[in-house]
Amino acid sequence: MNKNFKILTLNELLNDDSMPPEPIIENGVLLDGTLLIIIGPSKSKKTFLCQNIALSIAYGEDFAGFKIPKPKKVLYLLAEGGYYPNKDRFKKMSKDNTSDLILGYPSYLPINRDECFENLYEIIKNTNPEVLILDPLIRFHDVDENSASQMSDVLGKIRTVMDKLKISVILVHHTGKVTSRGGRGSSAIVEEYDSCIEISNADN
Repeated sequence: MNKNFKILTLNELLNDDSMPPEPIIENGVLLDGTLLIIIGPSKSKKTFLCQNIALSIAYGEDFAGFKIPKPKKVLYLLAEGGYYPNKDRFKKMSKDNTSDLILGYPSYLPINRDECFENLYEIIKNTNPEVLILDPLIRFHDVDENSASQMSDVLGKIRTVMDKLKISVILVHHTGKVTSRGGRGSSAIVEEYDSCIEISNADN
């Protein structure tokens, strides 16, 4: 349970002149303390897009229409594709060195298990990012994706990390067999995210 949520009267709310934090990606794509999900079918270049977004956030530079106001520290946990292929890809995409992009390669880290969640929590706490990327979501749990209660528990753990460590999160997720229905699994996933990028394979 989150015991730190804000409680205030309507009068206090109406008289609050504070400004919201600067967005991480403008136009509502990724705000401070929010959850973005990137959804697409297999081989639709989800990870390629996400890696470019991660580099852009770390550099503080716009990419393909995504407006990045300033650099932010990113922790990218990449659980697919293998170390060497991803190393080669980053070498080709990166133009400058930056310490604001930290990469980790856990092949499997099911955070629904307490010891794995504690491991993830410590990694985030020690690296102190402003944005966490989990790619793909399926490698960070071992529950039934079609179970609303089980997926709510997984996403609840992600929200706990977001609340306690004050970070934003990007998840990479696969579509189901019927791609027009969006992300694979329970509607609990759809109901949880704050913003979504859907990508698809071109007809040609």
